[in-house]
Parts: sequence; structure tokens; C-alpha cells
Amino acid sequence: MPATRARDYNNVKVNPQSTGFRQSLTAAVIRFYVFFFGMTAAIGASDTPLPSSVVELMQGNSIPDSSISVVIRRVGDINSTITHNTTTARNPASTMKLVTTAAALQLLGPQHRWQTQALVAGKVRGNTLDGDLVLRGSGDPWLVIERFWLLAKELRDRGITHIHGDLVIDDTLFDRRAIETQAIDGKPMRTYNTPPNALLVNFGATSLIIDSDHSTVHVSADPPATTLKISNTVDLSKADCEKKGRSIRLDLKKGASVTKLSVAGRYPAGCGASTFRRTLLPHGRYVYGVFKALWQQLGGTLAGGWRYGETPPEAVVAAELESVSLAEIIRYTNKFSNNVMARNLLLTLASDRPPATPAKAAEVIENWLSRSGVTMPKLRMDNGAGLSREARVSAEGLAALLEAAASWPWWPEFLGSLPIAGIDGSLRKRFHNLAGPGRLRLKTGRLKDVRALAGYAIDRNGDVWVVVILHNHPRASSSVGIEIQHRLLETIFP
Repeated sequence: MPATRARDYNNVKVNPQSTGFRQSLTAAVIRFYVFFFGMTAAIGASDTPLPSSVVELMQGNSIPDSSISVVIRRVGDINSTITHNTTTARNPASTMKLVTTAAALQLLGPQHRWQTQALVAGKVRGNTLDGDLVLRGSGDPWLVIERFWLLAKELRDRGITHIHGDLVIDDTLFDRRAIETQAIDGKPMRTYNTPPNALLVNFGATSLIIDSDHSTVHVSADPPATTLKISNTVDLSKADCEKKGRSIRLDLKKGASVTKLSVAGRYPAGCGASTFRRTLLPHGRYVYGVFKALWQQLGGTLAGGWRYGETPPEAVVAAELESVSLAEIIRYTNKFSNNVMARNLLLTLASDRPPATPAKAAEVIENWLSRSGVTMPKLRMDNGAGLSREARVSAEGLAALLEAAASWPWWPEFLGSLPIAGIDGSLRKRFHNLAGPGRLRLKTGRLKDVRALAGYAIDRNGDVWVVVILHNHPRASSSVGIEIQHRLLETIFP
């Protein structure tokens, strides 16, 4: 980034439409204020009163003020601070992704890319591989089906049509044994519960498409997998179209090599399609079934089955796919709060010490924070996505990270990854009338009994604020929790 001359921060005006606000904030000034407030946080800031409108709302709903932690601070103005229970360790829900993505940007750089390889372990005679095909992953968080198809297409373009061996899945860069696979809410088919993997294909997800005309209900899967068989017993109904899909029931039965999905219930006639995105197959069975289906579409054959294993030393790379950049990855991760992408990112940070584990990655982040001078003593990363009952962070610690990030070279990329209120991501339908376009860029977080917001606000004078709201209470995840956040943000936009 080219050097810029420092100027009086009070005269800085930000055009919220400009990309990254590069021309509005100078790194030298931000660094000074980050240092200043970092020192203040280290000493321990005293609590300030919550706004009366927030106190009245919480008291009226029997919500104790001990359940919420708040830091709302205009960078460069200590008198503008709201601080409340700042050192209390809270469950941050998906605002934990800010720690993971900030660390990834600083440690890997925005141009970091992953490679996924297809290797031949055997002799290629003409268009036939007499041996196994190995798929080796390096942790690409966004190996969606279109890109997986590109890898298969490149392999076909190299002249291979028939594979007379097995598909070997090499995901050994990450330690599957150390990764939590238990669904947080007892719903393992929900895609937000998908565990990470070094060869994460299409997030392990299947889009189940249910459609009807006036006589028949049709059910299909995208992407198709040779290891998934669908039994459709859905009946037509005369229900209102607004209720379509509500009575659909899914049941999985795992066989020796194929999983049977029974789709039952009732679906309104002539109401168009509904799509249910679910995790229906175990990882290895999914990768094999999807690859084989793609391979057959490309005119190829695969005679064998599949197994997990390390790449043989004699295997030769036949096709390779490079991922999109990390800068793009963190946009998908933060704007749409993609849990498995964040978990893959976390493990990538420890991939130079294979097999990577969440514990190794947490150690990498702790060391990086220490070197960066960012104090987060209450931080407990767990899986890096915030999809956890064990993850913890303090509002003070998260605010310190956000303030420090504003001085880093990659802050524009980090800022650009956050949802924009009223425009995109998880804030697309929130805070429409609170501020002008682009002025609120905040990561959301929500679990049962948890609601959180963290990021940046740019007020009408162009000044930058750091915002952290961590609320842990049975009513936090209700509409009351949303209104509390709204009233706190009104202190910036009166």
C-alpha cells in the first residue's frame, strides 16, 4: 500500500460509498489511536451507564444488565465511550469469525490460495488408468460443485476416461479424529453443523429440490451422487402455497455402499419448487458419490470404490485446481456467516504442523495476538466459527482486535468482508433506516440464548466507531434482543 501523509483525524470525512474507505483513514493516525486505546483497555476501563432507552427496555422485559457486555467507542475520543461489563467472558456466537478471519488475513495474506490435486497412482495406458485416483485436499474452504467439476474436467482433458482402481481421499492435512462432529442442536442434517475437512467438497451439502405440477410431486438432488438413492412418497395436497414444504419429512438409512433417503409428507399442487439444503451423506461417501456422478457426466467410468488414505509417494499430479483468494473467502465467510468455511480457515492456520487440529490453530492465534500486542485474555477459540457452547471472548478483547485491525495493511479487505446493514449478507434486512448506506458494517452472531454484533460504524460526521455487543440471556435471541441492539446503535446515529 503506498505511503500516505498523516492529517488531523477530526477533519477526516468518509464517503461510505468508497471501497474500504482507503482515502478517508490514514494508517498513521489509526495506529496512534489503536495504541492509545489499547493501553487504556489494558489498564481496565470503568463501566459507563447504558443509555436510558436500553435500561428501560431491559428492565421492562426482566433482563438483567449483567447479561450484556458493550463497547461502543469512537476511535480517537475517549469521552464518547460506552463500556459495560467489558471484561466478562461471553459466548460470542458467530462474531468469533472476526478473530479467525482477521488472523487468516494477517498470517496468510489476502492473496493466499489453496490447491486441490488429482493424482494418478498407477499406469496410464491410452485413456485408461490401471490404478487408483487420489484426490488430495489442502483445506480449500470454497471448493463448490462448479469448481469441483473444473477439476474433474481438467482430468478428463488430460486424456483419462476409465479408472480401473479406487478413489482415494487424502484429507490427512487435517486431523479428523480431533474435530468435533456432534451437531450443536441435535440436527446433523443442517448444513451449519457440517464439520470441516481438508477435502471439503461443496460444503458437504445437497440441495433437495421438491416441485409439483397438478398431478405429481417431483424430488431431485443437486449435485447428484451415485451413493444417494431417493424414495419419493410425497402426496399432493390442497394447502396454501405459503405452507409448501412445511409437512415434508426426511429419513436417512445408511446401507453398505448407498444411503437411502425417504422423502414423505404432503406438498401443495402447482406451487412451484422448494429447495432444502441439507447434509445427507457422510464425508467420504459424499465426495465419492459426487465425483463419480460428475465423472460419468463427462463420459468417464470409475470401476472401484473409495477409501481414505495418504497419497502414495509414487503418485503423479494429473490435474490441479487453485482456489479463489483468501480475500474472497473471508467475504463469503463473514457476510453469510458460513460456519464450515470458518472452521476450515482456522485449521489452515495450523496446516504447517500436520495434521492440523483446533488446539494447534488456537495456539497459532494466541501467539499471533501476543506478537501483535492485542490483549484478549478471555479468548477461547474452540472451532473458530462461534458455533459452540464453549467459545468465549470479552467485549474488551474483541474491541481491541477490531481497533488493531484498523491499522493493518489488510484492513480494507477485512472491512469489505463484513455485512453491510440494509444491503447484503446477514444484515441485508436489518437497520435499513438507522444509518445511511454503507455506514454500518457489522458481523452478526446468534445462537440459542445468544445474540451478538461486532464491527464498525461510520457516523454522519465520517468518524469511525468500534462496536461490540455480546448478549447472553434466554431473551437475547428474541425480538427484544434485536431492539436492544438497535437502541445501542442509536447512540451513534441519534
